[in-house]
Amino acid sequence: MKKLLPFFTALVIFFFTESGYSQSSLSHEFGVLFGITSYQTDFGQRNDFPSANAATMTFGAVHYLKFFGNQYSWRSGSSYFSQHFKLKTEFNYSFNTRIEHEGNLKDIPKYQQMTGEIQMYNIGTNLEFYFFELEDYSSYYRSENSLNPFVNLGIHYSFYDPDILFNDNPLEVDDNGYYYQLADLKESWADPESIYLEKDATFAASVGAGIRYSLSSFDLVLEGRWQHFFSDKVDGLDDTTPQSGSDYNDTAVIVNMSVVYVFGKN
Repeated sequence: MKKLLPFFTALVIFFFTESGYSQSSLSHEFGVLFGITSYQTDFGQRNDFPSANAATMTFGAVHYLKFFGNQYSWRSGSSYFSQHFKLKTEFNYSFNTRIEHEGNLKDIPKYQQMTGEIQMYNIGTNLEFYFFELEDYSSYYRSENSLNPFVNLGIHYSFYDPDILFNDNPLEVDDNGYYYQLADLKESWADPESIYLEKDATFAASVGAGIRYSLSSFDLVLEGRWQHFFSDKVDGLDDTTPQSGSDYNDTAVIVNMSVVYVFGKN
């Protein structure tokens, strides 16, 4: 229950923050997303970006909060903030069923025996800055065939469930609790302190950019972002020995497309 506390706290803060505004000062958008999440983990080689990647499909839902009402008016007295910023709340799910050692390790047979899995639920909020004024972009006379690029910063809370397999079977331990199957790959990996297969949660920070294309009542949003987890246990491997080279937290690169319905656009 303690792990869920930050999640519920975030929802409560969001609810009361939103309730503090009048309906005429806010408007909403809802959508669905799909894309690709590529994890950079301790599988592969840290200094070889392609080898440390493990890509999987991502699905989710998004909500956008705009700081002006649905009815456009040049007399609305909107500020620079309301004209250029949106608050996005996002929930997504990804399940990577095959993480492998890549790079120079891929051709070594014993490393091919070790694979991993990551199942993740991610909820977060992003503050997005749009380069063109949102009221003009959202109004009727500019509502179609319009492009609006943006950048964003975000904070997320990620629930992850990692697993590590050996020859596609769960790891086994000896009488001393060591993962003896991994000892031939790297002695320190056999240490229970290096393997973390429990469900857990962590915060993450993100930075991204994208572009929004308007189609009548719907918008198409293409976004790419880099997400840094405040944990090195997302992939289940956390070798803390000085020779491990595992001194960095896990990260992810996410590219997704959203279809967003804009209430009151027309």
